[in-house]
Amino acid sequence: MSPKNKQHYESKEMVHEVDRFVDGLSKALRTKLRMPSGFNRVCICGMGASAMSGEIIADAVMTSWDIPVQVIRFTSLPNWVDELTLVIASSYSGNTKETLMMYDQAKAKGCRIVVLTAGGEIRDKCLRDSNKLIEIPGNIQPRSSTGYTIGYLANIIEATGGPKIKTELMKLIPVLRKFRGSIWMRNPDSQAKQIAERIHGTVPAIYATGPLSAAATRWKHQICENSKTIAFNGAIPEMNHNEIVGWSEGVSRTKCRPVFLCEDEAPDAVKKMMDESIKVLRSSGMEPEAVTIEGNTALERSLKAVMLGDYVSLFLASMNGVDPMDVEPIRTFKQKLAALLGRKRTDKRQSRPDGKK
Repeated sequence: MSPKNKQHYESKEMVHEVDRFVDGLSKALRTKLRMPSGFNRVCICGMGASAMSGEIIADAVMTSWDIPVQVIRFTSLPNWVDELTLVIASSYSGNTKETLMMYDQAKAKGCRIVVLTAGGEIRDKCLRDSNKLIEIPGNIQPRSSTGYTIGYLANIIEATGGPKIKTELMKLIPVLRKFRGSIWMRNPDSQAKQIAERIHGTVPAIYATGPLSAAATRWKHQICENSKTIAFNGAIPEMNHNEIVGWSEGVSRTKCRPVFLCEDEAPDAVKKMMDESIKVLRSSGMEPEAVTIEGNTALERSLKAVMLGDYVSLFLASMNGVDPMDVEPIRTFKQKLAALLGRKRTDKRQSRPDGKK
């Protein structure tokens, strides 16, 4: 098989994985779960797509649950995490070093722990420690497991007696399937294709208000990984207090393209802030891309925005002539990080005063 044909084949594989976002979400929601109880806060630990999925769920329950939910993207847990905290450690590969470190800390603190993974070291730790394990199907790209992760997180929240977010998502499955048909690669009139054509060749900076902020992060992740194009994301109204100056006068701004994710049912104050941001940039000679996300609820709009961004990234990958499956820099970094952290642990054991290892 020639490199060209192989690239074409792998691109089709990535398209298939993105197409199955709703299928993964549906399967995770239909799974019956029994969850630990007796906690007063939730801490979702993860990186990349795992953390983004957690942010969507945290945003969805923020105004309907008196238990705080926080997403941690780091190597250390906050001091407020204790034995009354439900820690959800999410790592598709099971070998994400940052998440493994947080898992170990959660175990030491006596937290209630749930693990979301397709395997790896964290699965072994979870089974050994007799913690709750939820297994995600393997053999897909980690960023393609988002449907499963969002579904299982919603399932966990409802199974613990929290808001009926699983029930709400179940009702959205037919809506999301229909939306997928309007934006996927096989639709010549796909909105995703039209957006990709307008932002192609630029550095996109994706902006959104609170309910769509996690989706804006997902756009950045997918454009970077799938289309091999650097992208950034920010939030409204925060950008109006700093970044708007760079957009208005910055020397590099002509290489970039602001993209605004706009909710069609946002509160009036939010709509006015978004509209004014766009007007200011246009008056400065910029051509912002305004993308309207429709939906009856904030959760519906958030998931539609995620799906739209995934397909935009695939169209961009096709336009760039790159393989969306290839993420060699990430693999290389993880290998080096694992070697570095392993070496540090060995050094600490060897430097004990009593000489023991």
